[in-house]
Amino acid sequence: MEIGMKIYFEKATGNVVVNTGEQVGRLVVETTEDQDFATYKALAERVRDTIGVVKLKYGQFRREFAECNGYRVNPDTEDLEFIYPGEVPADVLIKRIEMVEGENAKTVQELEQTNKKLVETLERLDQTETQLQEAQLALTENYEELQTAKQEAADAQLALTELYELVLAGQPVAPTEPVEGGEEVNA
Repeated sequence: MEIGMKIYFEKATGNVVVNTGEQVGRLVVETTEDQDFATYKALAERVRDTIGVVKLKYGQFRREFAECNGYRVNPDTEDLEFIYPGEVPADVLIKRIEMVEGENAKTVQELEQTNKKLVETLERLDQTETQLQEAQLALTENYEELQTAKQEAADAQLALTELYELVLAGQPVAPTEPVEGGEEVNA
């Protein structure tokens, strides 16, 4: 007698819990699902309503089982889905995509925050540049006033020196026009 394998799987995920394997021989007898739940510890530990079963004919999918790295049951269709070398299971790909999308959303949010900070920094930089230009203009005006005051002080010093020399030489000093801001002397 030839008995095909029974594949017990979680109905929610499609993950395989038990594969009974194929059996061949004159004395083999096909077991019932109740006997399998009593025999296999992995099944006995589960709630029966959460477990589904796919029954295969003897030799069915032999080549696929020989070539695959793994398999699962599609919980919606109860069809077997084989995973071959180099192939990534759909649920793993979905998890990776969700992870990448989550990281992408986080990166986009961080980028938006960084852009906002950059705009604020540029605005402060513009304000600082304007203040710096105003300060440079005021400094230039103060420098020009200082240079004018220095020249006036040098001119006054020269006039005082000439006056001092005239007084020392005993020459009479001629009246000059009053200096701006000075007082007139009435003779």
